[in-house]
Amino acid sequence: LENVPILAWGRGKECTFLGALEAALSVTDHPHSYTDLMGFTGLAFRVRWFKPNERDRWCPSCAVGEMEEEITAAARATGWALPVELHIGDPHVEQSIPLILESINAGKPVLAYSDNLDVGVVYGYTDDGKTLLFRDYHKGPAIHELPASSIGWLWIPLGEYGEPLDPREAVMESLRTAVRHWTRGEAHAGPGVYWYGRAAFDAWRKDIADAGTFTDDDRGKLFFVSWWNSNTLVDARRAGVVYLRERTSLLDRPLRDAVSRAAALYEDECRILGEAIDAKDAFLGPWSVKGAQDWSDAVRACEVEVLTQCAQLEDRAASELAAALG
Repeated sequence: LENVPILAWGRGKECTFLGALEAALSVTDHPHSYTDLMGFTGLAFRVRWFKPNERDRWCPSCAVGEMEEEITAAARATGWALPVELHIGDPHVEQSIPLILESINAGKPVLAYSDNLDVGVVYGYTDDGKTLLFRDYHKGPAIHELPASSIGWLWIPLGEYGEPLDPREAVMESLRTAVRHWTRGEAHAGPGVYWYGRAAFDAWRKDIADAGTFTDDDRGKLFFVSWWNSNTLVDARRAGVVYLRERTSLLDRPLRDAVSRAAALYEDECRILGEAIDAKDAFLGPWSVKGAQDWSDAVRACEVEVLTQCAQLEDRAASELAAALG
């Protein structure tokens, strides 16, 4: 399929589920922007932190969007059915590949994990389907040809297109989701249980503050999950600010005014978090050319302070929305 956009990191679309969905929908008659999709699903207003279990202490899945709640919201708002195919541990995955080929032949790309756990887009095939062509965040503009037998276990084809939500109702649902995410505490999703909103910030900050007491291995895992979560957080809120400001005209006062005030607070959060990341003072991702060995007490103290300020701003934004929604 021609004209399926390239996927890559660092382009302001760090949620791979919705970056891939935007790319897939772009070649249909009913496209939606990344900003729209982030708002519709509530991912623009969500922060999560993994709650430890007997297997994992931290998990980078806290930042991902391809879970039931968000997939359902995306389908409902856009009108596109998004049926999920799970092939975890499937030794005969090749037998299901015709489903993907049928979708491609019908002009509809398929969202899927390639040979990693980030969502990409299958946009074509060669060798009668033995080789799949992927748009992959890890490959950027490079052609990514993957043996069909190596495809990952999550597939989301585009189903039938139906009636999308009324634009105003879509905005109202996203605002209600924003408030719910902030106050819900903890909930089960995908591979485990997560803290949301205020509780997520509290658990995240505590883990960073306690990192000096962890083993090197545990501290390294937390280092990765923390910078990854911060990167997706600032990406989400930037999308949220645009989404809210583009849709205030659909709302009546006093909700319109509350949304404008909330957008300004989220923008302040983006600035504080973004400045700390850009200055390489905190959340030392690959762009900083630093690693876990540079994650000093001073850096972690800076991160705790940044997250404290972010939580305060989010609390004010959610309070604005909650009061206006009634």
